[in-house]
Amino acid sequence: MLNQQALALEFDLRRWMRWRPPSLRMNAIDEARFEDACGPARVHHFVASGLLALLVYNLFLLVDARMIPDVYPQALTMRLFIFSPVALLMLLIGVRFNGFIARLPRPILEGTLMMTGVVAALHMGWLLLHSNSPYAGMYTAGLVPITIYGNLVQRFRFRYALFFSTVVMATCLTCVWARADRVNPYDVFDVPLALLVGIIAVYTLAMNYRFELEERRRFVWQLRAQALHQELSASQARLDDLSRRDPLTGVPNRRHVDAYLRQQWGRLGAADEHLALLLMDVDHFKAYNDRYGHPAGDQCLKHVAQVLQQSVPEEQGCVARWGGEEFIVVLPGARLPAAMKTAQSLCAAVRELGLRHEGSPTCGSVSISVGVAVIRPALASSSDSIDSLIAQADAALYRAKAGGRNRAEAALSPVSC
Repeated sequence: MLNQQALALEFDLRRWMRWRPPSLRMNAIDEARFEDACGPARVHHFVASGLLALLVYNLFLLVDARMIPDVYPQALTMRLFIFSPVALLMLLIGVRFNGFIARLPRPILEGTLMMTGVVAALHMGWLLLHSNSPYAGMYTAGLVPITIYGNLVQRFRFRYALFFSTVVMATCLTCVWARADRVNPYDVFDVPLALLVGIIAVYTLAMNYRFELEERRRFVWQLRAQALHQELSASQARLDDLSRRDPLTGVPNRRHVDAYLRQQWGRLGAADEHLALLLMDVDHFKAYNDRYGHPAGDQCLKHVAQVLQQSVPEEQGCVARWGGEEFIVVLPGARLPAAMKTAQSLCAAVRELGLRHEGSPTCGSVSISVGVAVIRPALASSSDSIDSLIAQADAALYRAKAGGRNRAEAALSPVSC
């Protein structure tokens, strides 16, 4: 039992020693996306928080007047007449040229913003070193809000926040070291205040790291969610396409052509154009199956569907399997002469396949019969509809079969092919 506990403790110790903080870096592509996505929002944040920070920075003049009155004129000059005008100009540029600033290289943008905190810290250090006020040592506490400003308010990116915090701590320690030979009643606070600044720097750095890590993780999760959504959308589109496609022939099925007809009916009605519909049937297909077998019949339907699609490109209309050995062709904008010409060409194209059909009393090869119907949806009466158009084409198809097959016939007059 003791040996197991010892092994478990050793394992936990080794695992702890191997632990490393999560990386803030992403791959080059995601890093570029992250910076582009965050750019405008960060510039807006810098401007808003910068205005607040500038106000607080100048309110410290009240502290300067009480704690370091001997260098107050220099503090006033630096805060109001040098730092503030430059900071205001930067903020105005950020407001006016937000888009341009957001597209700047990250080192330029982040580095420039970091330098505002560095300048504020160095300025405070300069005042500490040049002041002989007995309260000057306590003035070190002013580095605390500067540290919070950079690491939590402006939220510099972690590597910049780390450099900024290092400068703040170096300034603090330099001031403590430089004032070591001075005798003041409040010298006892020098080391505790330096320790306070260091603790605040460590705490705020840890929070800064955590904030940036969570921001990057949210962005990665968002990218993954978008990618998953795109994959699901693509899968849904593929499934929808499969549900609208005949599995045997590969051409659209009845469900697709029904939706296509409704769409074209509304569009052509608004444009006052014609709509032609061709309903066709493979002649003596049952006899073909009986003679050659169902696998050969399936191959026959595939060949017929292929030649129909080749003869009617997608930009001209829609070819679909209507059911069994029946096919349908929708020709938006086609008048009767054009529709009949297409029907005749389809009859000829199927014959030219040269698929032997010894069981056909019509001819020795596979052929089709076509019924053609044309309508103007804009002038259609309430009794006219897509169903009535299909019924007219079906009646024309029946007459084509009755007339000897291997031909096309219109709903109004027969035309031999």
